[in-house]
Amino acid sequence: MLSLIAHVIIFLWLFFLPSGIEIAPPSESAFIATLKEEPVKQIQMKRSTKKAPPKTGDSTSQIESATGKEEQGGGLFEQAGQAFRLPESGILFYDAYVDGQQVQTGQINWQADSSGYSLSITIPYAFVGPFVFESKGKIDAYGLAPSIYWAQRGNNPPRFSRFERNAQGGPVMFFSEKMDFSPPIPPGTQDRFSLIFQFASLLNGDDKIDEAGTVRSIPVASFDSIEPWQFKSYGEVVSEDVPSMGMTTLRHYELLDRPSNKFKRRVDLWLVRDLEWLPGRIRTLEANGRVFELVFKQKNPLNPTSE
Repeated sequence: MLSLIAHVIIFLWLFFLPSGIEIAPPSESAFIATLKEEPVKQIQMKRSTKKAPPKTGDSTSQIESATGKEEQGGGLFEQAGQAFRLPESGILFYDAYVDGQQVQTGQINWQADSSGYSLSITIPYAFVGPFVFESKGKIDAYGLAPSIYWAQRGNNPPRFSRFERNAQGGPVMFFSEKMDFSPPIPPGTQDRFSLIFQFASLLNGDDKIDEAGTVRSIPVASFDSIEPWQFKSYGEVVSEDVPSMGMTTLRHYELLDRPSNKFKRRVDLWLVRDLEWLPGRIRTLEANGRVFELVFKQKNPLNPTSE
C-alpha cells in the first residue's frame, strides 16, 4: 500500500482530497469543440486587494525589473500580457485516496509575495519516513519562475531540478537524473509542483480565460527533461465534482496524452473559485484502471513572507 501511495504522489507532482465519502468519476465532456491552443504568454502582475500598498524600497522593485513598469493606482503593470495574481499565502490540507479508499492526509505550505514564492508538502508514511516535495522561486515576466524543485522519500537521496536563470549565455537546467544534460529554459517553464499554482494565478488575474475547448500549453520540468504539457479546458461550471465542497464553481482541466507518457495516465484537475482557483480535486486514472485521487479538506491562513 505504501508503494501505491508513493506512486500517486510522485506522478501527481503532489497534493490534495475529503474524508469518508465515495468519489464519483469525472463526467465525460458533452461539448464538441475545435481545440484552440494557448501558448505561454507574458503576464501583467496584479496586486491582491487584500494587501496594503507596498512601502518604498521594498521587494516590489524585483518584480518591476522582471515585468516592466511600476504599478499605478493599484492596476496592472504596464506590459502586454495576461493578468496574473498570486493566491493568498496559506496552509492547505488534502486527503488521499486509492480506488476510493482513504489512505493519507497531506499538508501544503504556500507562501508568496512580490519577491517570490515557496511551496512545500509533507506526506507521512509509517515505517518509511515522510515524502517531501519543495518548490521555490521568483516571479518573472511569465509568472512563477522556479529556482529549485526537489523531492525525497524517507532516507532516500533527494531528486531535483535546478533552474540556473543567471547562467552566462542564457538560463539552463540541471537535473539529478541526467547530470550531463543542461538544456535551455523555455519561457514560462514550471515544475510539476508550481504548475498548478501558475494555473491558479492566471485564473485569479482573469477568470474569463480558457473557455471550453481551449488547450493551454505549459513547459514542465521533471527530474531529467523539459517538455510541453497540454491541458484541455472544459470551461467554467457549477457542479459537485469536488464532493467535500458541495455545489461550487469549478474549472476542469484534463492533461492530454503526450509521446513520452509511457504509463498512459489520465490526469484531471478541478480548480475552485472559492479557493482562489487552487485545486479542489486531482484525479489520476492509470492504464490498469487504478484510480488515485486528492481532495480538498481544509485551508488555514498563513502570514505571507516578509514584505
